[in-house]
Amino acid sequence: MRHEERLLEELRRELRGLSTTQALAYLLREGLLDLRRAEEAAIRRDVARRTARGEKKCYAMGETAYDYCCSYEKVRGIIYRNKENQ
Repeated sequence: MRHEERLLEELRRELRGLSTTQALAYLLREGLLDLRRAEEAAIRRDVARRTARGEKKCYAMGETAYDYCCSYEKVRGIIYRNKENQ
């Protein structure tokens, strides 16, 4: 069994019987999920959903910032930093 598969199997055993929300809370509490990266991914997806619905990008970033209780500059940085790293 490969190392990654062994780790995944251990996590499956640890999380067995938990709801999705409980499992995610456990992973966050134990430091096994990076909350900052999860937030960045959620912000990217939110802006993408809004622009796909026809909102202008700047407006979508502003609304996302409001919904995530963060600054427009934070959202803007996440969106454009993502493009630079592709």
